[in-house]
Amino acid sequence: MMQKIKTILIEDDSKKIEDIKDYIISHLGCEYFTVKESYQSGIREIMKNDYDLLLLDMSIPTFDKTPAESGGPYEKFGGYKILREIIRKKRPVKTILITMFDDFGESDLSITLSQIDRSLKDEFSDLFLGSVFYHARENKWQEDLKLIISNIAND
Repeated sequence: MMQKIKTILIEDDSKKIEDIKDYIISHLGCEYFTVKESYQSGIREIMKNDYDLLLLDMSIPTFDKTPAESGGPYEKFGGYKILREIIRKKRPVKTILITMFDDFGESDLSITLSQIDRSLKDEFSDLFLGSVFYHARENKWQEDLKLIISNIAND
């Protein structure tokens, strides 16, 4: 289905990485799959290599985590910043947001996943394909992801 689609995932949660990678490779047949775990390493990778699909978390650390380093401050809207940066640097990649949060921000300033989805579709209409709510104990995210990806595979 997506053998030729070169895919990058920017995500820092190891369970989510494992689940998404396993699903994309074993169920959707993706042959080229790269994982980066922070804003900085994700941007660097997209600047160096061409990708057909970006699977993106919204909240990511600034830098890669190491046994000695925490990854720096968390970017609550790091996914949004990555989209702005790839537009600015003219490195467009079709993007799907995959998140395990259904609201972002804090109390009065929080916005829901559906609000973010609409906002990203408006601002990045040429790139943003949709969002998927990931839950480790449910499989609905897989159906949602497959549906969005099947739309780009048919383009």
